[in-house]
Amino acid sequence: MSKRLGGIGEAFADRNFRIYSIGSVTSWITYFVQEIAFSWTAWEVTKSTAWLAVVAGLTTLATILFIPVGGVFADRYDRFTMVRIAYGFDLVKAMILAILAATNSITLSIICAAAFAHGLIHSFSIPASYGMMPRFVAKDRLASCIAVSAAYTQFAVFAGPALAGWLLVHWGIAVAFLTNVLGYILYFVTTLFLVTPDGYQQDRAPRQSIRQDILVGISYVASHRGLSALLLLILAGDSVSSALYRLMPAYSSTVLAGGAGTMSALYGAAGLGATLAALWLAHGGAAGATPGRVLWALLGLAVSALLLAGSITLAMALLAMLLFGFSQETRRTGTVSIMQASVQDSQRGRVLSSLFLFTQVAGGLGTIIVGTSAQATGLRLPMLVSGLLVAVVWFITFGRRETIAASFARKSGRNQ
Repeated sequence: MSKRLGGIGEAFADRNFRIYSIGSVTSWITYFVQEIAFSWTAWEVTKSTAWLAVVAGLTTLATILFIPVGGVFADRYDRFTMVRIAYGFDLVKAMILAILAATNSITLSIICAAAFAHGLIHSFSIPASYGMMPRFVAKDRLASCIAVSAAYTQFAVFAGPALAGWLLVHWGIAVAFLTNVLGYILYFVTTLFLVTPDGYQQDRAPRQSIRQDILVGISYVASHRGLSALLLLILAGDSVSSALYRLMPAYSSTVLAGGAGTMSALYGAAGLGATLAALWLAHGGAAGATPGRVLWALLGLAVSALLLAGSITLAMALLAMLLFGFSQETRRTGTVSIMQASVQDSQRGRVLSSLFLFTQVAGGLGTIIVGTSAQATGLRLPMLVSGLLVAVVWFITFGRRETIAASFARKSGRNQ
């Protein structure tokens, strides 16, 4: 049976992964419930695409400032402990938002503070979380577990907005925030049952200055020929995908004349597309993560942006978001899987946090540019231009696809 399921069966054959998945998928669903509730609250308070961009920019600013430090800490200290501490702070943040929403006390300043806190907290959780799978699962199952994890994460991207829309309409913002508190509690309970394999020892980076550690991670990314070429795809894709995703409350309201239900449907369509892509990648196991697929996914992202710019009905927009989710997940999971297979464990935190830093900067800038432009022109024109620019980047990079793939193959061989 497990062989017929391919990489999915291989991943769930691992005890730790099965246990971890219970808490992880639940907490991801409730996390996205909070994300949708927060985005809609920001739009309801401001009614401005420019302010939505500023709120997103505050999260990016915190990430720029702190994720290099988070990457260094992830290579120096226990990553599992870092994840639990960071998630504990996020639980407290969710509880505060729930209380403020229940008392109708959320203001623009609170939204801005929460956005910055979000970036700060996850500047430490994200680099550390990249080391969770290598700690608890065997290396030969790693790619399959990453892909399956991405599959249920993207199911959460589908289920979370759907649940958020129902909660916002029937129960209100406070209950939506409260669900994330409950999700984190379940996550912490499941981590109590994880067992670190005998003999496991996290590779630690040599002690040096934090500044030097940060530069080591950035230098590795820059010196990797395959990654430096993929970096253009990563930055172009994230600058557009982040803008589309973060400005969806404004799009659903100003372009489609809808409300929270319309916004949740659009996010849900993206989540459904992402789930389908993640299941496809998971079934293929390690063979599913290739630079070629990342490249084609970028073209799909460009097409989805153009479709959104031209959509005149909700059905057209839902189709565009379905393609957006499928392309974005293929691009993102493919990139992470390639990196996980290519990077030495002692450098994992710094390298992947450097990569995440680049993507956050690109996403923040893209959101600010599209959001501020939309304030004057509406969202359609900035979306159209964004889609065309990504298509140009894809065309430029397409001719180098074989060189990129060969470079990653050589790096992977050295790390085995």
